[in-house]
Amino acid sequence: MVIVFVFGLAFVPPQFYQSVVNIGLEEQSIAGRFVTQIASVTNEIRHRNKWGISVRENEINAWLGNDLPRNHPELLGNALWGRLSRPRIKLEPHLFRIGIEVSRWGVTAVAWADIEVRLKSANQFALTVQRAGVGQLPLPRNAILQECRKMLENSGMDTDIQQYRDRILLLATIPERLANSSSPGTESRQPRRWQVESLRIDHGSVTVVGTSHMKKTSRTFSEAMSSS
Repeated sequence: MVIVFVFGLAFVPPQFYQSVVNIGLEEQSIAGRFVTQIASVTNEIRHRNKWGISVRENEINAWLGNDLPRNHPELLGNALWGRLSRPRIKLEPHLFRIGIEVSRWGVTAVAWADIEVRLKSANQFALTVQRAGVGQLPLPRNAILQECRKMLENSGMDTDIQQYRDRILLLATIPERLANSSSPGTESRQPRRWQVESLRIDHGSVTVVGTSHMKKTSRTFSEAMSSS
């Protein structure tokens, strides 16, 4: 009886996931707003010294519910625990609450994690898993942190795990190869280097602000001689 009760807890999704799982499913315009904002900030990074973006929770979830499964299904696929679907997010101060359905052998449960994210320095983020679980059953936080590390490394980020007092931190750094941008069709224009300088996660929204500058390039020998 106890085993059945404990097993059943795994299929009770967390309340935060239930509150956001259906947001934006039928409002593709909200998902489009998220895509438009990403395109706009990409343009700012290429042309302006200062850039910023602020997106709301419902816009992210609309994109996750509409565009992601339709246009980028390869980003879901299968994981160690099973087939992934319906990822959703809830934003609270300094916190990403992430939930995703995991299906295996015809059974579906919600795996979730509360991940604190802070900007440690320019282009470097410190992640801490506060809690994690499947349904109402807890999962080891260190295992979730290792999974986060794999996902970030697959996306091109540099990572490092460190012990800080009684916590384990995952440091994720945007490498220089990803922090360089150039404008298409403008070969004569110098490439720019961008960096994140501010990250703010509030109830229902996340704001990122940064700078972008022309990269300094060394002159060739012939250029140096002609100017001397």
